[in-house]
Amino acid sequence: TAYEMSDDECWHRLGLEALRQGNHQVVEMSYQRTKNFERLSFLYLLTGNVEKLRKMLRIAEMRRDIMGRFHNALFLGSASE
Repeated sequence: TAYEMSDDECWHRLGLEALRQGNHQVVEMSYQRTKNFERLSFLYLLTGNVEKLRKMLRIAEMRRDIMGRFHNALFLGSASE
């Protein structure tokens, strides 16, 4: 399984298949394990999880990721960020 292998490629494939099947919990776990922050933010936008989207904004700030901050602020409708 992906847990045993700790392989990013396996987690990526698992995430793709879970997305095809509509299992957003597994998709979320896959994106977290592979540190795919852009897709994770978009997933939170699509599922309406504003709390986690705010957390992604803070993570982007800590990572000094300007585009990540911009996208998350845009998703949140927060022009002040």
